[in-house]
Amino acid sequence: MGGIRRKDLVLTRSRSMPADAEAVFDVVSDLDNMTTWLPDAVEVELSGPNLIRLWFPGRHTDVDVERRVTVDWDRLRITWGSETTTSCSGTLQVLRLTPDRSAVSVRLTGPPGASMSSVDAWVEAALDALQTVVAAESRTKQAVHQPAR
Repeated sequence: MGGIRRKDLVLTRSRSMPADAEAVFDVVSDLDNMTTWLPDAVEVELSGPNLIRLWFPGRHTDVDVERRVTVDWDRLRITWGSETTTSCSGTLQVLRLTPDRSAVSVRLTGPPGASMSSVDAWVEAALDALQTVVAAESRTKQAVHQPAR
């Protein structure tokens, strides 16, 4: 009976967003404000140029990792970690659908000791929050650009 190897714990999720791809990418690529859409269960902060530090408190032991972040505006893609990183790495890409609609696709390798269900809950919470932030920013921009009557 084979067990799941740590490097096999990879989760992929996608979510439709109520704004164009560039507006969504503006939100996700703003590394200074990641906490506006990431769940409270994970603490994230910038620790240097293109470096983020992640804390996963409350597991059997606290997990504290630093990952390099690459922001690719041409492909609307953010990557954290590397091919040699076996946990807490992934890719988020924004896909163009229509002028006012896009999709976010996330591929994530969770932290050591995390179950698939906890990683899934974390990603779903992040996508829910991102959808809320994007919708609010989209409404704000529409209100600003409405002609006066």
